Formats: sequence, C-alpha cells, structure tokens
Amino acid sequence: MTEQSTAFQQMGICYRRSRRAKNLRITIAPTQAVTVTVPANTSLERAKDFVQSKQAWIQKHLTKMRQTENIEQPDLSPEELSRIQDNLFTRLERFSDTYNLPYRHAAFRCQKTKWGSCSSKNNISLNINIAFLPIHLQDYILLHELCHIRHMNHSKVFWSQLNEFCDGRAKAYAKELKTHRMKIRGCV
Repeated sequence: MTEQSTAFQQMGICYRRSRRAKNLRITIAPTQAVTVTVPANTSLERAKDFVQSKQAWIQKHLTKMRQTENIEQPDLSPEELSRIQDNLFTRLERFSDTYNLPYRHAAFRCQKTKWGSCSSKNNISLNINIAFLPIHLQDYILLHELCHIRHMNHSKVFWSQLNEFCDGRAKAYAKELKTHRMKIRGCV
C-alpha cells in the first residue's frame, strides 16, 4: 500500500497526511525541521491543536538541538580513528563468536541519526560516533546489532535475548544512549 501524503505549512511546521498512521506524531529532524504526521481520519484543525499543546516540548527539543550544534567537533587523527575502529571490530568479532551470531560484513558509516544497523543479509553498519561513547554503551550497540541477526525486529524475544547478553541492563542502556548526541556530523 502506498502512503498518500499532503503537506501544509504553519509557522515552519510541515503537516504530512498518512493513511498508515494511527496517531498524531511530531518528529524533529537533525536539520531542526518539524514534521507532524496526521492520520487520514484526523482533521488538520485537530493536528494544529495537538501541535499547540506540544509547543513547550517542541521548543525544549529545538533548544537542546541548537545547543549541541555549537559543540566543537572532536579532533581525531587518522591513526586514532583507525585504532578505535580496530578495537570495535575486534570486540564485535568476539561477541559474534561468543554468542554464535555470525555476521557477513561490518563497516563504519557516517550516519546522522542511527548508532548502528543490521541488514537482512547480516551486514552490520556502525556509526563512527560510537567511538565517543562509554565502553558499556559501545558494547550495548554491538550486541544490539548482533541480536538482529536472529531477530530482525524489536520484539519481546529480541529484547529478552539482548537483555540476557547485557546482564539485565538492555533497557537501561537504551535509555542512557538517548542522552548522548552525535559529535561528528560529517564524514572524516
């Protein structure tokens, strides 16, 4: 089924109608563009009222994004970056062997919003920004992506397995990870 979209503008906010959406949803892109997804059976007036009721939330997140924009990008030498990547690949391989979760290929990418991903062909992509996280969160991301080899979703079974590998701390690590921001915005 294709998604039918219509855009409306109100004070820089894009309203996008979706037949698949069940609830009103506000998203803020890394570019600070605000988009409101509007279910097909919801009026534009209702969507505007929803946005009005969430103005404080929108402002809070836009302010936080603007503050992190001004953070100076870390200065990594090619040697340091290579050493960090080698260390992460070594740990990924060790986890893969330990938990019998074989992946096909792993690579670093300059992703803007994702810490990592695992394709249906078991290729793992890791965000270069993982290098700036505490080791326990680095390991959490590596294990998270490896768990997708068995479970290509975020079902209860997926979380149960990840929680087992993270000594019962998977949800706490996921929550902690949300407090961290991408430090490198472009490829190095």
